Amino acid sequence: MVWIKRVLWVLVGAAVVLAFVRAFRTPPVLVDVAEVARGELVVTVDDDGRTRVRDRYTIHAPTDGRLLRIPFRAGARVVAGETVLAEFEPRTPVLLDARTRAEAEARVEAAEASVERTRAVLAQAEADLDYAKAELARRRELVRSGTETQSQLDLAQRDERRADEGLRAARFALDVSEHELGVARAALVEETNGTPGGVLALRSPIDGRVLRVFEESARTIAAGTPILEIGDTARLEVVAEYLSQDAVKVAPGMHVLLDGWGGELPGAGEETLHGEVRLVEPGGFTKVSALGVEEQRVDVLVDPVEPLEGWARLQDGYRVDLRIVVARREDVVIVPTGALFRERDAWAVFVVEDGVAREREVELGQRNGLEAEVARGLAPGERVVLYPSELVGDGTAVEVR
Repeated sequence: MVWIKRVLWVLVGAAVVLAFVRAFRTPPVLVDVAEVARGELVVTVDDDGRTRVRDRYTIHAPTDGRLLRIPFRAGARVVAGETVLAEFEPRTPVLLDARTRAEAEARVEAAEASVERTRAVLAQAEADLDYAKAELARRRELVRSGTETQSQLDLAQRDERRADEGLRAARFALDVSEHELGVARAALVEETNGTPGGVLALRSPIDGRVLRVFEESARTIAAGTPILEIGDTARLEVVAEYLSQDAVKVAPGMHVLLDGWGGELPGAGEETLHGEVRLVEPGGFTKVSALGVEEQRVDVLVDPVEPLEGWARLQDGYRVDLRIVVARREDVVIVPTGALFRERDAWAVFVVEDGVAREREVELGQRNGLEAEVARGLAPGERVVLYPSELVGDGTAVEVR
């Protein structure tokens, strides 16, 4: 009987001790965790932008006179050399003095020089396109034979596309300069030898659409007054005003992803358009944000790239969201940025090991807003604490929610 009493007292004592331990033991901290994985990390700089017609042309009044009512509305199609954009009744001719005549003749000479210059640019663009096509054909043969890589072929395709765009721009510039020459000559003729009551027809210099109508009603206007604006809506570009600290990371040729424009594919959600950075403008400007803060902004220009089906649904002045890919790392160890914190001028995380949080210093590579590349300190499969609070420290017992 004695040993039975002793065993009972031992059990009672152990129960009391266990009760005290449980009463005063700190409960584990509830935490959210994420698993470290290996994959692709894409670093982008994001902002919103707008589409705009790459080549625009504003029709102005060539001389003082009365503008007849404009029959067009925004969106109307125009044909180069055929569509009469505006009809203009010049004022009654007056005798020109020597200075006015010299100025009119100088404008004609300047327009003629512009035509010759644009013809030379057009010839150069044609030669560049011929060379780019020949180079692309040569690259294709070398890739088929295994001598060169696919990336070299991609560069040749990009150069051929740029040369084709350059040729189209040169043709547009020639059409515009020839139209300006005709206007300059017409203005000189109308001012010297015109007939009172005659009508001057202003024809479209390009194929495209009417973008804006500045003067709709018939009225008397002065020389140089803008009448309407036209452009080729099939040739779009995107302009985005990036913060200067983001613009320094961007370079021509970088790949661009465009979302938020409203287009959707059946069963696949929103369609992502693709573009390429053409130019980071060298000059910045100050812009006041919605919060009243002055910011230095830089215009970044983006050209569309194939496939172009989605781009065909966009017009001038449409809003888009841009993501310019400044870095792409494949097959790297990735950790969520929500698990990172600063400790002694270094980055660190809490790794969950057997229910206990262990602080570990890590070395990072590239980062974006959601993920970071781990160069040293973590291995795939380990679990890290997300958004650790002040309750979590090295050695703290934790429990996953």
